[in-house]
Order: sequence, then structure tokens, then C-alpha cells
Amino acid sequence: MLAAATLSASGPETPSAVLNQQLPKWVRFSFDHRFRFEDYRALRYNEGNDDHWLLNRFRVNLTLQATPWWSFQFQGQDARILFKEISSGTAPYTNRTDLRLAFTEFGNATKGRIALRVGRQELAYGEDRVLGAANWANVARSFDAVKLMLHQGPIQLDLFSAAAVVLKQDGLSHHIAGNNIHGAYLRWNEFFPGAILEPYFYWRVGTGRGDVPGGVGHMDRRIAAIRYIAKLPSNFDCSTEFVHESGSLGNTSVRAFAMHLLAAHTFVKTKWKPRWLGEYNYASGDRVPGDGRSGTFDQTYPTAHEKTGLADQVGWQNISHLSTGLELSPWRKLILRAKVHDWHLAQARDGIYLTNGNLMYRDPTGRTGTHVGEEIDTTATYTVGPHIVGVGVGHLFPGDFLRHFSQGKSLNYFYLNVGYRF
Repeated sequence: MLAAATLSASGPETPSAVLNQQLPKWVRFSFDHRFRFEDYRALRYNEGNDDHWLLNRFRVNLTLQATPWWSFQFQGQDARILFKEISSGTAPYTNRTDLRLAFTEFGNATKGRIALRVGRQELAYGEDRVLGAANWANVARSFDAVKLMLHQGPIQLDLFSAAAVVLKQDGLSHHIAGNNIHGAYLRWNEFFPGAILEPYFYWRVGTGRGDVPGGVGHMDRRIAAIRYIAKLPSNFDCSTEFVHESGSLGNTSVRAFAMHLLAAHTFVKTKWKPRWLGEYNYASGDRVPGDGRSGTFDQTYPTAHEKTGLADQVGWQNISHLSTGLELSPWRKLILRAKVHDWHLAQARDGIYLTNGNLMYRDPTGRTGTHVGEEIDTTATYTVGPHIVGVGVGHLFPGDFLRHFSQGKSLNYFYLNVGYRF
């Protein structure tokens, strides 16, 4: 603590800075700590079904720069949950004293033309809608992977073969052999002036353990997609992503589709620089359950938080989602955001899915209708260097579909998130 308070000419020195001053230049430590309080009222839209908890996550990062072209990266993680009232579902929040990252890199992924990364690492691309690290979660996601990174001018191509790590509550986590994802992701900067084009392809194969959406048995899913981001005239900008899935799940064939469309306008000459956002998200559902063909879109390995609503009660599966919102920045380090969401089922005979892919409710007759409900949410985020403080509130109004399966109570969500690096 005394070291943390020591002042230098540039301001307070962190414990990691003081430690690194005493070590060889090729050895570097840093530390991350985050805690978040979350409170849910009327989960599954039933009165009295409330829960709250405190998430605590501590990470130790170590970099060993053996040579300018050869390095090692390690990250130890300890993640825990406190004060949870409903005992079920604690596993996704707990990961005590684990090795989350451990890889070696040959070459320089930032400046060099070619680099190879081998070991336990993050895979995150685009807005992480299909493949991401899910760092909002308390334990996050990593992969045991081999990744080749190629650079040529404005073009970068990543080729990888990976298996997702299945986290244990205690002890060293491992991946499941045979449950793999292979991919190619191309990023073309300045495809047009101010535009970025990102086509990609993933091939996911599974071991056939247990049920999967739309089928049972071995999984062979192919994902072809394209993402486009551009700055437009008059301070407009846009982003789009189109994803097509094909393949099989056991004896069930797969044909699914999803898209993301966003347009925004920044009022640069107005105080606080307000930014208007309009967004539409769609993910296909299963038209006729049990017919041997699955149309339910699979999110794969997403960073799902706040993609279809702050409270994370509606996943990017069998959904038609329309939203609009406004961002303000009263101070350079403070961002305020308010959004309104409206959801309908893409297919009435399929169900509503959570952001983790779990099915919540389904009416196989399709007679309940498709209106899921609406959400209003607001957030405030204050960032100072690597430190961040965020608070958010979400209120969900259930539609006819949810009222049919539940008591129809409005769901409320609140969080306070504090993270810092030292």
C-alpha cells in the first residue's frame, strides 16, 4: 500500500509499476481487479423470484519478452460470487485460482507481417457477436488454440484452430477433446475510404455429447459471414453483419441466418455531442420443430452482454429486435446512454432464449403469438485510463408471449461495476 501511494513526476505509481522497476526489462507484471453488484427482480417474470449477488474477479498478468520476436503471456484468474440467494447456477460465476491464459507468440502480432500464437488465449473478432471473450461475465472465455496472423498493408488474415476451455470451479480448467472450432477471419481496412470489410468463416464440430438446439448427436456447423463498418457523410456511420449457418446436428440438418444492422448520427456541433442510434437485429428460429431441419440460429461463442438489451434476458436466437437510443458525453470521460428495445419471436413455434443460449419458454403450437416485450435501459460509464466505473438500470415489460407462461410481472435489473488495473 505504501508503494501504491508513492508519487513520481508523472503522478501516483501503481504497485505493478513499482514492482516492474525492480525486475529485468523482459519481465512485466500487471494486476486487474473488478467487482460488480447485480440485482434482479421478478426473474422469469414471476413475482418474488428475486436474486442479487456480488461478483469479484482478480487477475495477475505476466509477460516474458524473451527476444523481440518471441514472448510468453500468462494470466492467472480467481473469480468468485458472494451473497447469491438462489443457489442454482453458481458455476458460471466461480473459477478459483485458475490459469486463464498461457501462450507463446513468435513474431509480432501488432507490427510484424507474420506471427504465430500457440496456447491458451482469447479469440475475439468484430463486435464479438459470434466469437468473443465474454469478459463481461465473471469468468470470461478462453481457448486452447493455434493462431496464425498474417499482415499485408491494410489487410490482416487470421487462421486458427481451437477448442473452448470448459471452466472448473476449482483447479486447472481444460477443453473437451473433439469439440473444436476452426476459422479464417479477414480484416480489410480502408476497403473504401472510411470503411472496413470483414468476411469470415468458422467451422464448428462437436463430440455429440448431449442435446444441442434443433438436434441430438454429432455437430457439424459451418458459419459464413461478412461484417461491414463505414463512416458516412454528414457525421453518420453504420455497421452491418450477416451470418449464415449450415451443416448438421445428429440427424437434423441446419439452415439458419442472423443479421445486425446499425445506423448512427453524431451531432458534433451540439453540446455534449449527442449520438443517435437505430438498430435492428434478427436471428432465425425453427419453423416446424421436429421435422428434421433446424432453423434456430446458434450464437456459437458470443460476448452477448447488451447486444439485445441491458438485462441480458433475450438472446440472439429466434428473435426480431428493434431498438433506438441516445448517447451523451457531458464530460470527456463520462458517457451516458439510454435505449428502448422491442422484441418479437422470429418463429411463433420456436421459443425465447436467454443470452447463454438456454431455452426459457416455448409454445410448439405457435398460438401464444410472437410479441415478447419491451425494455428501457440507461447506463453511465466513467473511464479514467485503465480504471472504469459503470452503473446501469433496465426495466422489462413482458408481452403476450411471456405473460402466457409466467405471472407477467415486469423484470428489473440494476448493476454497479468497478474495475481497475494496478
